[in-house]
Amino acid sequence: MDTCEMHARLVTELRALRAEAGLTLRELGLKVHVSDSSLSRYFTGQALPPWEVVRALADLGGGDPAELRRLWEAAQRERRLSRWPSPQATTVERRIGPLVGLCALMAASGVVGWALGRR
Repeated sequence: MDTCEMHARLVTELRALRAEAGLTLRELGLKVHVSDSSLSRYFTGQALPPWEVVRALADLGGGDPAELRRLWEAAQRERRLSRWPSPQATTVERRIGPLVGLCALMAASGVVGWALGRR
């Protein structure tokens, strides 16, 4: 997963909260009601945690909930925007899409013709 800037900053803060809490992943998971594997994905930046988890980690590690909420919301926006292609890419895809489909159809027709000719 490609981590965005704000997501990376949030991950750094979450790691600091974990260090401050001084708990293992399993202990943290029991306290915030999340599996240790999910926490691992949050701390490595592979997934963006729900706000409730960030808030619980803030409580355990003494973080500033307002600052963490700002980072979390920015990371959410980045994630949402990264899932949608830019308008320019969409225009290019609209122009190339039918051509790719036509090429695929021609290739499939050739394979079918070849297979029928071999019989």
